[in-house]
Amino acid sequence: MTQSTSLVILAAGIGSRYGGIKQADSFGPSGEWLMDYGIYDSIQAGFTKVVIITRKDLRDVLYEHLNKWWGDKIEIEFVFQTPPAQHPDRVKPWGTGQAVLSTKDVVKEPFAIINADDFYGRKAYLAMGKFLQSVDPKALHFSMVGYPLMETLSDAGSVARGICNVDADGKLISVVEKTKILQSGANIVNEENEANPEILDPKGFVSMNFWGFTPALFPELVGIWDEFYAANKNELKAEFYIPSAVTNLMQKKNAIVDVLPDGNDWMGVTYSQEKDMVMQKLHQLVSSGEYPSGLS
Repeated sequence: MTQSTSLVILAAGIGSRYGGIKQADSFGPSGEWLMDYGIYDSIQAGFTKVVIITRKDLRDVLYEHLNKWWGDKIEIEFVFQTPPAQHPDRVKPWGTGQAVLSTKDVVKEPFAIINADDFYGRKAYLAMGKFLQSVDPKALHFSMVGYPLMETLSDAGSVARGICNVDADGKLISVVEKTKILQSGANIVNEENEANPEILDPKGFVSMNFWGFTPALFPELVGIWDEFYAANKNELKAEFYIPSAVTNLMQKKNAIVDVLPDGNDWMGVTYSQEKDMVMQKLHQLVSSGEYPSGLS
């Protein structure tokens, strides 16, 4: 018997560098959003439900589009990333960890999370679906799709990436966020310290926020979040990130994270200049028959 699995889509971001609402922007030849391709691929991989995490001001536009495209194909639920009481001058959301925590009352099965504004490639969904179908729902046994760093850069500017340290058995040891990664001559470097840039392994895995979790995550995440919020409730920009929470559980609760080496064909739009490139590649995938026109 196969177990139910959910795809949780993070669609509450502001997209300040993009200059618009990229999670609801058209990229495909028939007006498809990037998350439409993720939903299509997840259905092919056997996922049974989609949960959209968003803001109340985006709910109507997301509901209209997704209900029209997917309402008769897969169950869809909406959850709002409602911030807790916070400093009156704070605008920034509390991050991916707090977003995922907002789904704890509707997600009762193994689940994956993705960004609404990334294209991850069919192979990644198939690998994640296989993992989630086989994992013990009660175990702190998680997964992450790894993408080679060199395939996740941008010609438009620097990017932030979670650099992964992986052991010989394919288990995650750590994720370290590097915030100013770019191509510099023959090397890929992190220029957070411009006077002494750090050379990075181009073939090393990075996290593109495609994680697989069991429901056992939620009780642990509540405690980690409560501790984080108590220490940061008056901060204007502090964020509670999923990689930090996972690292905490690996260190303190012996959580296991399988790194799935199936990341390829990733595309994203950190900057508005990247939209034309992504649109062109999606048109090519449709023309080649990889995806049907209109995803139907």
